[in-house]
Amino acid sequence: MIAEVLAQYIGVEKRKVERLLALKQEQIYEDPEYQAWISKLNVDRLNSFLPLARAAYEKHLATFTEHLRTKYNMVNTPMSAFTLGNWLVGFLHYPSQISELARLHRRLPRQAVLEMLPEMIAMLDDMPEGRAEWQQAFALMALPLAAERS
Repeated sequence: MIAEVLAQYIGVEKRKVERLLALKQEQIYEDPEYQAWISKLNVDRLNSFLPLARAAYEKHLATFTEHLRTKYNMVNTPMSAFTLGNWLVGFLHYPSQISELARLHRRLPRQAVLEMLPEMIAMLDDMPEGRAEWQQAFALMALPLAAERS
């Protein structure tokens, strides 16, 4: 199911996402097709909609982090609307550092990613502008987190 959701938001065929999800996280970051998808994102446009993305996340993140806390015993999660938006735009400005995302989320159980990723992307539905671009970028950034770790 996650492959279908990600493919929809990224705008590619499900089989392409399935191929990537069959790889280990590190392999995805090095994959030429994945790198091409990342390089096509319009960083300036995403940056211009950053305040709208933050506002959309602000509405939902408290409930989301509470779910992480209760179901997965994840305490002290540093996620906020501010950091979430900054991470995405920051990694797009420095694509060579994108694999750091996996390291930063190492303690997050893969099952939590698979369960909650669609909800995190859907939080952006509240954006009055730039929604599709942000959902695509977020889906691309999170795709490796849904794969098996090495």
